[in-house]
Amino acid sequence: MSKDFTLNGLFSVKDLHVLITGAGTGIGLYMAKGFAANGAVVHIVGRRQNKLEEAKETLLQINPDAQVHFHAADISDRAAVTELVSSLKLLDVLINCAGIVLPDPPCTHLSPLPDLQAALLASPEDTWSRTFSVNVESVFFLSVSVLHLLAKSAHGGRIINVSSIGSTMSDPNTHQPAYQASKAAVNHLTRLLASKFREQGIRVNAISPGYFPSQMQDASNPKSMLARAKELVPVKRGGEEEDAAGTAIYLASRAGSYVNGELIVLGGGREWA
Repeated sequence: MSKDFTLNGLFSVKDLHVLITGAGTGIGLYMAKGFAANGAVVHIVGRRQNKLEEAKETLLQINPDAQVHFHAADISDRAAVTELVSSLKLLDVLINCAGIVLPDPPCTHLSPLPDLQAALLASPEDTWSRTFSVNVESVFFLSVSVLHLLAKSAHGGRIINVSSIGSTMSDPNTHQPAYQASKAAVNHLTRLLASKFREQGIRVNAISPGYFPSQMQDASNPKSMLARAKELVPVKRGGEEEDAAGTAIYLASRAGSYVNGELIVLGGGREWA
């Protein structure tokens, strides 16, 4: 059998059926743009129908011939996930990008002990349960729910989980312990699922983004990490849409087919800076 080392051969995602959660905005939408532009059949999922409609219009502006379907669903609701999966006939790639970060009272390692303790204990009662429900449990349940579809993929099913640079960094100036812990859980869940699904021919990997424009990172806020990216990140900038899309396409295509159970840090070197 001849080998195809061309870009169209190695990185092709044409005609792949790709489901992306959290695709109405931010990193999920950036990834959807990349797949739609390159001929994939793209299913975008989110809670807000208006955002999904806007996202679909954006994808069709990029590629008028793109096949784009949107599904309004809360992926933390198991019944909604079951209904979503029942509407799908084919699936090659699942990208678990939906996530939430709930604000906690600010504190740093320099806070006096009483203030530090009070801030950490003042976290709302449901912060941890809601964060883990959306960021971890939904990743597990949706991945398992589409297992039968991914196993039938002619190219071998692929799952890409979107983690966060906060899953491996322990910057004492941040105050998102539930979010960071949930994303660390996603990292290990990725390895667990890669091990569990290996006999089904399904690869599972994770991407750990740094500072990208999103609802979690507002570049107009001078105190945000994204606004400070030139100062904090070795490559002197925040992440851009093509960075997110390109990494997802790599993992979904033949080019990344020997990568399994891995975490790709997409932070411009910030994780060691």
